[in-house]
Amino acid sequence: MTTPKTKSTRLFVASTFAVAAFAGHAFAQSSEDGFAGNGGAAPPQPGSVEFDDRAQFVPPSELPIVDVYIKEAATLSAEQARDELTAVSVTPDGEVELVPPTDEAVQAMLNAIESIEGESTDGVIEAGMEGSNEANDAFENESLKGESVIGADTRVRINGTTSYPYRTAGRIDVGCTGTLIGPRHVLTAGHCVYNTSNDKWYSALSFSPGQNGSTRPYGKIGWKRALSVKGWTRDHKRNYDYAMIVLNQDIGNTVGWMGYGWKNPMPKYNVNINGYPGDKPFGTMWHSFCGMKIITTYRLYYPCDTAGGMSGSGVYVYWSSSNKRTIYGIHAYGVDSTGYNGATRIREAVFDNLKSWKAKY
Repeated sequence: MTTPKTKSTRLFVASTFAVAAFAGHAFAQSSEDGFAGNGGAAPPQPGSVEFDDRAQFVPPSELPIVDVYIKEAATLSAEQARDELTAVSVTPDGEVELVPPTDEAVQAMLNAIESIEGESTDGVIEAGMEGSNEANDAFENESLKGESVIGADTRVRINGTTSYPYRTAGRIDVGCTGTLIGPRHVLTAGHCVYNTSNDKWYSALSFSPGQNGSTRPYGKIGWKRALSVKGWTRDHKRNYDYAMIVLNQDIGNTVGWMGYGWKNPMPKYNVNINGYPGDKPFGTMWHSFCGMKIITTYRLYYPCDTAGGMSGSGVYVYWSSSNKRTIYGIHAYGVDSTGYNGATRIREAVFDNLKSWKAKY
């Protein structure tokens, strides 16, 4: 059955960022090509990339990840911003390409740094825009057994995975979740495509949209390129934990895709997350819904129940009054010192990178 196309929504809203300081701090050795651990050697040649062939991604809790003090982030120069925002892409046959960011993305990063004024826990809620729960017939009509995630487990299984927007989400073979944001463009977390513990790209990046247990209603779609930024692949910085997988088929023309955007200041919206948690039966999709609690320059925090395998899920707002949805973050981390789960925030510079990658590939 062919389903209608769904065009992505893009939001452009400018104002100031809020930011929170983090206690951890470390430095990673780096090289100019976006790959760490090669002693500054020349960039890998086509076909020379050694892939990580494991079937399950390494969770962030087991990865060497760098957190940066806010005062240090505030000293970032234009040259450094351009460098960290430069994308590194790889194809299944090992072809490596660097993709510089647009001038707009670099300027957006610098503007965000200039606006840093410390932590803010206040959100400005726009009337009628708080966000709604994606409750509909796609959900399983049964009560959940108690399971300690953050308190009682409030996740609900999605049985109707071929309904929109659930069919835009899919399971990545390495065990993560991704969401289509274009005809062949899957948004996911950086740690779902690149393993910072051994500085290798994962090879198991095929995508199964709307997977439901062992059933793959739209098949398994192979990949032809994966992209992340030097800030992740070389520097291992948590603030850059986002990526895109480019598929070898335009499956989005069949299942549709989700909108994504950036917004400043970011209200404490209610958010939805659809993904494939590793603590549930294999290949089953689950939905979580909650209100955001903390908003920082680079991340969003919320008490939505999640588990490993939901990494890479789109964190989105749904307005039932207009039936519109916008992804504002990429779920990436479990509970930390904040007491909440968290996402990489789609700030303006991230938005510009994603838009540029879609146009190029």
